[in-house]
Amino acid sequence: MTSRIVLATFAALHFAVAAAAGMPSRPALPSSHYLLPQFRAPRLAPVDVVSLPPLTKPKAAAVASPGPVRVGSVREIDSPPRIAAWVPVRGGYVAKVRVSSTGALGLRTRFDLGVVPGEMEIRAQGADGRIETQVLDPTLGPEIWGPWTDGPVQVVELFTPVLPGNDDAVKIGAVVHFDTSVLTTAAGLCTLETACAATDTSLDPGLAAAIAEREKSVVRMTFVDGGSSFECSGTLIATEKFPAPFVLTANHCISTAAAARTIATRWFYVSDANCPELGTLPSFQAVSGGMQLVFSNYNVDSTLLLMNQPPPDDAVYAGWDPTRLATSDPIVSISHPQGDTARYALGSISQEFRLEDWPQEFYGVRYSRGIIQEGSSGSGLFTFSDGKLVLRGILTGTTVRNGSTGLSCTDLNEDGLYSRFEIFEPEIVPYITNAGQPADDAPNRLQDLAGTPVSPAEFLDQRSTPLALDNRRIDYAGDIDIYRFQLGSSRWVSAWTEGANLDDVGTILDADGKKVEVNDDGQTSSNHFGITKLLSPGTYYLQVAHWDPAGTGAYNLRMRADDLGTNYTDLWYNPAESGWGINFNHQDNTLFATLFTYDASGAPMWLVMPDSTRQADGSFSGALFRTTGAAFNTVPFPKPAAAQVGTLRVAFAGSDNGTLTYSYLGTAVTKSITRQSFSTAPKCGWSAFDRSFAANFQDLWFNPGEPGWGVNIAHQGDIFFATLFTYDASGNGMWLVMPSGQKTSVGAYSGQLFRTRGPAFNASPWVLPPNPNELVGNMTFSFTDGNTGTLTYTVNGVSVTKSIQRQVFGNLRTDCEP
Repeated sequence: MTSRIVLATFAALHFAVAAAAGMPSRPALPSSHYLLPQFRAPRLAPVDVVSLPPLTKPKAAAVASPGPVRVGSVREIDSPPRIAAWVPVRGGYVAKVRVSSTGALGLRTRFDLGVVPGEMEIRAQGADGRIETQVLDPTLGPEIWGPWTDGPVQVVELFTPVLPGNDDAVKIGAVVHFDTSVLTTAAGLCTLETACAATDTSLDPGLAAAIAEREKSVVRMTFVDGGSSFECSGTLIATEKFPAPFVLTANHCISTAAAARTIATRWFYVSDANCPELGTLPSFQAVSGGMQLVFSNYNVDSTLLLMNQPPPDDAVYAGWDPTRLATSDPIVSISHPQGDTARYALGSISQEFRLEDWPQEFYGVRYSRGIIQEGSSGSGLFTFSDGKLVLRGILTGTTVRNGSTGLSCTDLNEDGLYSRFEIFEPEIVPYITNAGQPADDAPNRLQDLAGTPVSPAEFLDQRSTPLALDNRRIDYAGDIDIYRFQLGSSRWVSAWTEGANLDDVGTILDADGKKVEVNDDGQTSSNHFGITKLLSPGTYYLQVAHWDPAGTGAYNLRMRADDLGTNYTDLWYNPAESGWGINFNHQDNTLFATLFTYDASGAPMWLVMPDSTRQADGSFSGALFRTTGAAFNTVPFPKPAAAQVGTLRVAFAGSDNGTLTYSYLGTAVTKSITRQSFSTAPKCGWSAFDRSFAANFQDLWFNPGEPGWGVNIAHQGDIFFATLFTYDASGNGMWLVMPSGQKTSVGAYSGQLFRTRGPAFNASPWVLPPNPNELVGNMTFSFTDGNTGTLTYTVNGVSVTKSIQRQVFGNLRTDCEP
């Protein structure tokens, strides 16, 4: 079952047994890493360095859209001010500055580093008086985001043991202006406070204790990505490398190293009040300084992170279990919905969902008490075992089968959606165990390729033939192969696998590691993936993985890059001259045209340009033919005869208009043409595959055993406009039209069939005769898949049934989707 989702905008060495009990936090590090919550120079007055006016752009309305919950805007500073007023204090030097953004409900400051003498300390104070501390480590990059504080003003004190050598050592380059309070209380009334689990008499005491413990593993995260600040949830997990602080969250929250470096966290973010009289400000411990992106996979919407700073002393490392959950298994969710204090929810596995645009299934969860909401993204799915809650999956989102916003306190008839940890766990084993990386024929991660030189073969658009990499392997359970390629100009890139029928998944990632396109099966004939995608110039990565987390095997990889522009496959006409038209079928740089018009007597006539080529000026031209053949119902159908009657040229002006010029037996005709629109038009691109999974049937169709006739389909919304070109009883060309075929069931369309009369092809003015449309019968299409089907039609009581398939004459074929 496929379900649309909202991404929690509402959102071999296995370590499961040893990890199941959970572990306390790592021992405290030296005092230089645990700074006291006070200023080093309390009497030093801060210098105003940034004072921003209110945001002029209004806050965007809340909408149901993929991604984590947005909480703020990044305000770049045009002329970043220098921090240069360093004052000597015991052990070093301090600079103290004030940053403000009018109307902000919270702030974070970005420090842009030049040449600095080493680590510095940051102490930041907001409106609530708390002082948050952070180590500023220049090895983590030239831009470091500081702590997250409440209110529109942030006072920042920087301490360095060594005086910076120049005034450009530290600048303030940007500020996050929070639209939502960092101390918000916004979760739905039906959510359940973890702080109240101990007093909930309906809970088993052991489960209540397990919830109280596991809330010490769950962390509220804020981060910066693409000009905005977002919030998600995460879980600290136990590994063989304890006390290394690994955190699990969702790929749709954190998918790039740049975003990971901006993470700031709040731990033990729970209500600081007696149940049930909640509502006072929560207590928490903050840890900023960012995290490292260890491993991320869009296919299972999961990311493994490593904290740059240790977690608080009382944090608990959660255990996990990589076995697959079954329907009806009870579960517990712990998260920070709407960025609020920790909440839990109870439920059970309802089923597994196959989601649009995701190759792997996800667990569906029906909640019996409590829910998840925006801000819960990336939180853990837990099961209760031996007195502990162990992690089994990561929150992706919810279904939206019954509404447009997914799960809420007023709409509980939806499922939470969680990634399956049994898929992700084998992929991260090399990074969370001491065994390390097994022998492999390709790197598993983008960062493993980042420092390697670029070879000429990686410039995909400079190759005249497809790139072929044979005898590649998924070497072990969880193995992923990463390949880098570069484009110097925009190209339609196709990537696929061949050879043994390995059930693989292909994902194209951009230079930062964000998903561009993913595919499980490119066509129904095999389990190989297949992707065709228009890509801009730049660096990209292709990820190849097995669909089965335990699967291994060999594959042959193929890639090509084609210089193709707009796809013109469609029905075109002149709006001022109804009754005639031309269908283009566009593959590679070849155009197949069928022109439907009338001869000198007004009888229907069709002409065909089967093989035009793209010219240097972008136009297409070729020889024009008229054919004769056996009557439409002849069996077997013999090969028709064709005679050249002229030439045809079409010059397109943009994607929707053009000029048609053709000659017929010495008579020249020029017409302005445009795409005919009669419903929701699809956008046609390209595919290197047979389109057997396609749901849009716009194309040229024929029977390979009966050359010389065909049918063009223009498919918009649930309407078919079909033009059939064949032969009458005398063997002359005959064309018939179904102008409004209606969808009758999945893959089935039916409508009335007409034969038309009109003026001669070169008539000017163009005037149709009275009653030009003659109803001759009906036409029905029934498709077995996106590439094959059955055509049935009647003409004046004579019935014909034909097997049909898409006509292929190029490597890159038409692929139209709404």
